[in-house]
Amino acid sequence: MDRRQFTKLALFASFLAPLGNTIKAAESDEQRKNLAKAASLKGHKAMMDAPGVKMVGNEKIAMLLYPGFYAPDLINPQFLFNAMMGAEVCLISPTDDLTPVECGGFSIVPTHRRSECPDKLDVLFVPGGATGTLEAMKNKPFIDFIKTKAADSKYITSVCTGSLLLGKAGLLKGKKATSHWTTLQLLQEFGAIPVKQRVVWDGNLITGGGVTAGIDFGLEVVAALRGKTYAQTIQLEAEYDPAPPYDSGSPEKADPFVRDNLKGIFAPLVENFRLAI
Repeated sequence: MDRRQFTKLALFASFLAPLGNTIKAAESDEQRKNLAKAASLKGHKAMMDAPGVKMVGNEKIAMLLYPGFYAPDLINPQFLFNAMMGAEVCLISPTDDLTPVECGGFSIVPTHRRSECPDKLDVLFVPGGATGTLEAMKNKPFIDFIKTKAADSKYITSVCTGSLLLGKAGLLKGKKATSHWTTLQLLQEFGAIPVKQRVVWDGNLITGGGVTAGIDFGLEVVAALRGKTYAQTIQLEAEYDPAPPYDSGSPEKADPFVRDNLKGIFAPLVENFRLAI
């Protein structure tokens, strides 16, 4: 073998070496993907075989939008509902178009027009808010829509001041219910029994407290629809393991200075809510 042949062979070998490494890496990646797929299938099968778990369903969930609602009231449970395989989660426009709905510095695009809202809902959900909720209380077509859809819904639900809208629709009479702590006692004006609790059940009525209670609320609804194990799985997926830096999340725990001043700040809004009942 002369020097020229040796050089050609060396160059050819140097070309093949990285190609061989690439093939080995691809095979290794393929093996890892197959193992990951097998683990996924095993996990899905184990969940599907677990007692009390409904892995796939076809629930129809309508979450009503209106200008000025609090986005977290809706987004927190929406994440949990959307994690249920097979469920249809509809964000319903307050009108019969798909115009984005303002919700505090940004907007959410409805997925369905009001006329497209499914019948015989598994969950009818109403979020809360502040001045937006106050205006919604004065919107008779919107309130009538809530009342109409509630008539054939399996569960009638709300978070935060959304319960005021349910009350305005005549759906709280004689029922235990909750709301944001600043508006909780207003529920009596609708004939309801106010309960200071994160989530309150009374028959097919499920109400959640202020804003963050929407996560607890959503998990309880998921458990009712799909089983406790399914709800626990979604909780872990969301890594919902609250450890707030301050223990000031309720009027009972908050510093009196914070509580009393915040109550004063909300006083005009609460009075306007009262006048709109």
